[in-house]
Amino acid sequence: MEKIYWESIEVNHRKFFFTVTSKGLSFVSSPGRYLSEIFEFYPNNRYNYQFMYDEKVTNIYLDELTEYFNKKRKSFDLPLDLANIGTDLQHQVWDAIQKIPYGDTVTYKQLAENVGKPKAIRAVASAVARNPILIVVPCHRVIRASGELGDYRGGKDIKKELLDFEKQPAAKQTLIKKLPLPRLSQLGRPDL
Repeated sequence: MEKIYWESIEVNHRKFFFTVTSKGLSFVSSPGRYLSEIFEFYPNNRYNYQFMYDEKVTNIYLDELTEYFNKKRKSFDLPLDLANIGTDLQHQVWDAIQKIPYGDTVTYKQLAENVGKPKAIRAVASAVARNPILIVVPCHRVIRASGELGDYRGGKDIKKELLDFEKQPAAKQTLIKKLPLPRLSQLGRPDL
């Protein structure tokens, strides 16, 4: 029985679950869905997993996801575990998706060309849909040639939110905050 560690992160009142194996991140759920969504991607493993909760294992993954949603990270350095899932084409597509720059988009046709399968647009689109690791493998950055968003496991509204989120500049924070000046009546007090 394989141990799989789970954790969640809440963003804008939507919870994302994710799982980690001894090799790396293996799954990120759709927002608002339960952890059991994992079995849509790993159906043969339903009885082979022992779900564990251990912050020591999941904290580095949670930290990077938190940094992404706080606009302090544009790419991920996390190890991924996609060994027990997907075809060769799906792995090629998932690798190519990870190379799409933050805030940019590519079309399904461009993605098919990027993996050397320019006539296999439908197969590439299917591989995008079978991506088990949302956000980290940023399939939300793949759109239709017409400019329409296209489908997304998390829903079109979430896809639009993620694309808009990545296009917004990070909020500027002043490095020096003004402190209130003391009133004249406070001058000379030792506790000031």
